[in-house]
Amino acid sequence: MNETVIEELVHRFYGKIRADEMLGPIFDGAIGDRWDSHLATMRLFWSSVMLGSATYKGNPLAVHLRLPIASPRHFERWLCLWRETTAEVCGDQAGVFVEKAESIARRLILALASGRASAQTVEIVT
Repeated sequence: MNETVIEELVHRFYGKIRADEMLGPIFDGAIGDRWDSHLATMRLFWSSVMLGSATYKGNPLAVHLRLPIASPRHFERWLCLWRETTAEVCGDQAGVFVEKAESIARRLILALASGRASAQTVEIVT
């Protein structure tokens, strides 16, 4: 696992997100014409999560709280596409990426469901 794999994963995954009937409109509405910036941020996020690079300095919960729609059903679809893409890109490392994404999704879902307004109440990146 390295930065090159993470870059390929992020680009391929978000290509699928953009084409997805359920998630594409949500992401396009939230990101608009800032896809290059979003992809760069996601590369930093996954590098921090998977490689311990500490390059990501954002607040995932605050971002998701601003979305008009963020339900468990949307997270499950996101995870389905993530599992598919990690299998394609990461080979035998896919399971590690999936476990981390599932853990993050569970935390986000719980935080959103309980209406927490601050990511300080939930440690997202472990």
